[in-house]
Amino acid sequence: MPRTRPLQWPLLVGALFLFTSCDQQSHPRASSPAQDSVDLRITEAPWEPQAQMTRRMDHLTTFLKDATGLTIGYVPAINYAHSYALVERGEADLILVGIYGGYRLLKALPHAVPLVVQKPSYRLVMLGHRRWMEGLDPADKPSLASVKGRRVGFGSRFSGSAFLQPLLAMQEIGLNSADIDQCWHEPVQRHLPAQVANGLVDFVFVPSHTDKGEQFIPEPLRDELAIVWTGNLGRNDYLIAAVNPMDTERQEHLLKVQQAFLELDRTTDDGRAVLDSYMLPGFQLPTSQFPEVTNQRIEALLSSSAGLPSCEAF
Repeated sequence: MPRTRPLQWPLLVGALFLFTSCDQQSHPRASSPAQDSVDLRITEAPWEPQAQMTRRMDHLTTFLKDATGLTIGYVPAINYAHSYALVERGEADLILVGIYGGYRLLKALPHAVPLVVQKPSYRLVMLGHRRWMEGLDPADKPSLASVKGRRVGFGSRFSGSAFLQPLLAMQEIGLNSADIDQCWHEPVQRHLPAQVANGLVDFVFVPSHTDKGEQFIPEPLRDELAIVWTGNLGRNDYLIAAVNPMDTERQEHLLKVQQAFLELDRTTDDGRAVLDSYMLPGFQLPTSQFPEVTNQRIEALLSSSAGLPSCEAF
């Protein structure tokens, strides 16, 4: 199973990747400097539309430039699998990932190291239609177990926050993907609530990074949808560096980036812009529980289900 490698250098990095040479077709274009003029390259699993991803990376790379003096290039990814491949092929040095991407990269790359992890702020939220909630018998308390035999929408198959986290939560109460009647994947997480409102599914799982579980419910749908169940406060995202340990110059760059991430707070305009764009309170060094113990749980889940389960796509 993948193990969290000891931090031989106190690396702390966010999700920054350099402009990659994606195909010439409709791949997203980077807004960063040319590839040969950057000190480090960063990427991120694209869980939102590319315009929002680029805007967020602009905040991050600008902050890091000011804090470290380094030029960080953003490498856009077409999808989750592509973001992992960028790191595996050495086309990105840093990646901000959820628990599935982190598990996969730490297992595949001997030199990959978790640099920083989000401070506890992640909650898994299960949404259903308000009419369904109102029609329940008073004795029937809605819960995570309500997914049994129902139609359920998740994020991308490679999403930690909106697919693997729900599977881990279900596993804790003795359920697995086979207990669901039908399930679908929606790569853009912000589109998930509409699948319930439109009657395509009975429930969806969305992440929340605030105390407000309705964070991902669009304002026009808040009268139609209701929160069925909310998970415990935890973590999902972290920054991984994959740089040759013998490359001393880049190792020194990573130390600077790590320190910058650890010092991120809302006391400055730049820091506030970065944290607000990621909806996070800040970053800290990896703990004894995260990501190590989380990766052990993922390993057990994938072993029991003969690999990563999959649904149809919307």
